[in-house]
Amino acid sequence: MAKKRKVFLHVGMPGAGDIIEAALVHHRTALVELGVDVPARSADETFLSTVEILREHKAWGFARKEVEGNWANLSRRVWKGKQTAVLSLPLMATASRPEIDLLLDALAGLQVNVVLTAGPDDDLDEVTARWGAAVRKPERLHVVRLEEPTPKRAWKAFGKVAGFGTASLGLDDVPDPVGARSIGSLDEARREIERLARRNQTLERWRDESDRKRKRLKKRLGDVA
Repeated sequence: MAKKRKVFLHVGMPGAGDIIEAALVHHRTALVELGVDVPARSADETFLSTVEILREHKAWGFARKEVEGNWANLSRRVWKGKQTAVLSLPLMATASRPEIDLLLDALAGLQVNVVLTAGPDDDLDEVTARWGAAVRKPERLHVVRLEEPTPKRAWKAFGKVAGFGTASLGLDDVPDPVGARSIGSLDEARREIERLARRNQTLERWRDESDRKRKRLKKRLGDVA
């Protein structure tokens, strides 16, 4: 039986590893020479793929036609590659199980390894439970908890998991991640406000999940007492 090609899919908690998405695209040619395929041609493409999977185009200020088909196109390029593939969809970290399944369905037949980057205080129990169940094998979920979630540390940690060195792949010329770019028009300003609002909603969803978990734990401890 032929060995399945590996795919390393990065997802990240808010503020932990956002640079990976842009760094992969920026160093696309160099990574191919290192034996790693980068299917994404732009960070915008991976961002729109995420918005499509989460069905949140309206919340981010996009028309449906602007996001529809992005993930299908991107996943087709994954299949066309011959080497290990790397992708970064940071906003997918807190996705629901149905959303995760929809994403991974396009990669069925490949050996998908999920790399979850997180800060020191992120509560990951429910997030890792969802992604772990989706990839099915524990060794295919790699949790990278960054005590100092700086861009350089996140980039180096991801490269180590995915199997490539980052010493020659600097970040000085890497564009800012989507959502952290300068605003040049009123339309871009509107989009940026909507994107920031959506990021806040993501943080609120994560906070609500943590609150529910704490309440359940408190109730269990009370029952034991």
